[in-house]
Amino acid sequence: MKVSGKAAGISPTPGVSGAKPSGVAHPSGPATVQADALSVSSSAQLLAVAREQLARIPDIRTDKVDAIKAQLDSDAYNPDGEAVAEGLIREHTPPAPVKDR
Repeated sequence: MKVSGKAAGISPTPGVSGAKPSGVAHPSGPATVQADALSVSSSAQLLAVAREQLARIPDIRTDKVDAIKAQLDSDAYNPDGEAVAEGLIREHTPPAPVKDR
Protein backbone atom coordinates (compact mmCIF):
# COMPACT_ATOMS: atom_id res chain seq x y z
CA MET A 1 0.00 0.00 0.00
CA LYS A 2 1.33 3.41 -0.93
CA VAL A 3 0.14 6.60 0.80
CA SER A 4 0.52 9.89 -1.01
CA GLY A 5 0.14 13.45 0.23
CA LYS A 6 -3.40 13.87 -1.10
CA ALA A 7 -6.44 11.74 -0.42
CA ALA A 8 -8.24 10.59 -3.54
CA GLY A 9 -11.80 11.84 -3.98
CA ILE A 10 -11.59 14.58 -1.37
CA SER A 11 -11.60 18.14 -2.57
CA PRO A 12 -11.36 21.34 -0.57
CA THR A 13 -14.54 23.13 0.37
CA PRO A 14 -15.30 25.94 -2.09
CA GLY A 15 -14.72 29.40 -0.67
CA VAL A 16 -12.63 28.18 2.27
CA SER A 17 -8.94 28.90 2.42
CA GLY A 18 -6.43 27.37 4.75
CA ALA A 19 -5.00 30.35 6.62
CA LYS A 20 -6.86 33.36 7.91
CA PRO A 21 -5.16 36.66 7.09
CA SER A 22 -3.60 38.28 10.12
CA GLY A 23 -4.38 41.78 9.02
CA VAL A 24 -5.59 44.02 6.27
CA ALA A 25 -3.08 45.96 4.17
CA HIS A 26 -3.86 49.61 3.62
CA PRO A 27 -2.34 51.65 0.81
CA SER A 28 -1.21 54.28 3.31
CA GLY A 29 0.63 52.04 5.72
CA PRO A 30 1.41 48.61 7.12
CA ALA A 31 -1.16 45.91 7.84
CA THR A 32 -3.37 46.41 10.89
CA VAL A 33 -4.68 43.57 12.99
CA GLN A 34 -8.43 43.36 13.32
CA ALA A 35 -9.92 41.73 16.40
CA ASP A 36 -13.07 39.66 16.39
CA ALA A 37 -16.01 41.22 18.22
CA LEU A 38 -19.14 39.77 19.77
CA SER A 39 -22.27 41.69 20.62
CA VAL A 40 -24.98 40.05 22.72
CA SER A 41 -28.46 41.56 23.02
CA SER A 42 -29.98 42.28 26.40
CA SER A 43 -32.57 39.55 25.74
CA ALA A 44 -29.81 37.00 25.19
CA GLN A 45 -28.06 38.17 28.36
CA LEU A 46 -31.30 37.80 30.33
CA LEU A 47 -31.82 34.33 28.89
CA ALA A 48 -28.29 33.32 29.87
CA VAL A 49 -28.86 34.50 33.45
CA ALA A 50 -32.20 32.65 33.60
CA ARG A 51 -30.60 29.43 32.34
CA GLU A 52 -27.82 29.78 34.90
CA GLN A 53 -30.36 30.21 37.71
CA LEU A 54 -32.46 27.26 36.49
CA ALA A 55 -29.38 25.06 36.37
CA ARG A 56 -28.98 25.62 40.13
CA ILE A 57 -32.48 24.31 40.89
CA PRO A 58 -32.56 20.53 41.36
CA ASP A 59 -34.84 18.50 39.09
CA ILE A 60 -36.25 16.68 42.11
CA ARG A 61 -37.40 18.64 45.12
CA THR A 62 -36.29 16.17 47.74
CA ASP A 63 -37.90 18.11 50.60
CA LYS A 64 -41.34 17.65 49.01
CA VAL A 65 -40.66 14.00 48.13
CA ASP A 66 -39.51 13.27 51.68
CA ALA A 67 -42.61 14.94 53.17
CA ILE A 68 -44.98 12.93 50.96
CA LYS A 69 -43.03 9.73 51.64
CA ALA A 70 -43.39 10.33 55.38
CA GLN A 71 -47.14 10.83 54.91
CA LEU A 72 -47.37 7.62 52.85
CA ASP A 73 -45.44 5.65 55.47
CA SER A 74 -47.79 6.84 58.22
CA ASP A 75 -50.97 6.38 56.10
CA ALA A 76 -51.62 10.13 56.40
CA TYR A 77 -51.42 10.85 52.66
CA ASN A 78 -54.97 11.09 51.35
CA PRO A 79 -55.11 13.28 48.24
CA ASP A 80 -58.50 14.44 46.96
CA GLY A 81 -59.21 12.08 44.05
CA GLU A 82 -61.53 14.52 42.28
CA ALA A 83 -58.97 17.35 42.49
CA VAL A 84 -56.28 15.05 41.08
CA ALA A 85 -58.57 13.94 38.23
CA GLU A 86 -59.55 17.53 37.41
CA GLY A 87 -55.91 18.57 37.39
CA LEU A 88 -54.99 15.71 35.02
CA ILE A 89 -57.85 16.57 32.68
CA ARG A 90 -56.97 20.27 32.72
CA GLU A 91 -53.30 19.50 32.08
CA HIS A 92 -53.97 17.20 29.12
CA THR A 93 -56.87 19.02 27.47
CA PRO A 94 -56.12 21.70 24.88
CA PRO A 95 -57.66 25.09 25.61
CA ALA A 96 -60.96 25.86 23.94
CA PRO A 97 -60.69 28.06 20.84
CA VAL A 98 -61.63 31.70 21.31
CA LYS A 99 -64.74 32.60 19.32
CA ASP A 100 -64.99 35.98 17.60
CA ARG A 101 -68.05 38.00 18.40
